[in-house]
Amino acid sequence: MIKLLILLVKQFSKEILMKVILPLIVISIFFNYNVGLGAVTTAVYIGYIVYINQIRIYTFIGHIRYAKRDMEGAIKWFRKVYYSGKANIKTMISYGYLLLKAGKIEEAEKIFNELLEHKMDNDDKMLTQSNYALVIWKKGQLDEAIALLESVFEDFKTSTLYGSLGYMLIAKGDLDKALEFNLEAYEYNNTNTIILDNLGQTYYLREEYDKAHETYEKLMEKQATFTEAYYNYGLVLIKKEEYEKALENMQKSLTYPISFVSTVTEQEVQTKIKELEEKLQS
Repeated sequence: MIKLLILLVKQFSKEILMKVILPLIVISIFFNYNVGLGAVTTAVYIGYIVYINQIRIYTFIGHIRYAKRDMEGAIKWFRKVYYSGKANIKTMISYGYLLLKAGKIEEAEKIFNELLEHKMDNDDKMLTQSNYALVIWKKGQLDEAIALLESVFEDFKTSTLYGSLGYMLIAKGDLDKALEFNLEAYEYNNTNTIILDNLGQTYYLREEYDKAHETYEKLMEKQATFTEAYYNYGLVLIKKEEYEKALENMQKSLTYPISFVSTVTEQEVQTKIKELEEKLQS
């Protein structure tokens, strides 16, 4: 281990020497000889640094655009990475997922089909298949999506996978199986907001409103950042006849972006808001 660390330090030091220290020394010499020549050398060096790091730069900008909820901007920069031919597996997975969220389902499917033809380690393969299952689901093939996720789940368990499969089982309508699975998911990670939402929604659909309310109270403590959390909580509050609080949560749900992979539409939320407003005014 110590020898490995020494080797890594030496390699890192060599890269710093070759890519930073020596170029800076050369630039300094040129500046001392001629300011104009030094400026040109500096520009060339900066251009070189940008060129060799362009994939990292594009990816970084893409993440920034996504964080600012600029979906098209994020896709634009990830597309540059993709067409460079230098994108790693995880970056391609991110690009495919962004395309899916934006409703570009055929493009997303193309990306994941390409990925599945690549040689990759088991974790990347499972992650790719998990995301491809979302594409299948949005194409209307729910049973096929569930089957794929269940096959992945045999060897690969993550909170994200629990969340995706947990929701699809709800959508399938087998609430007994959905409850069993979402309780297992809760045991796996009882702080994950999507897992909590799935469990709360399962209780709601089973008309176990007290348990649903208790689950959503826990979820609210986690300050979820997706529409469904507040919309579904609002549905529970309606059953509890807490109409003002239900309206507040319905309205709050619209402060978060609704995408192609969202399980509720803006129209559904607006309809509930209108119903609640009319009820409170009557």
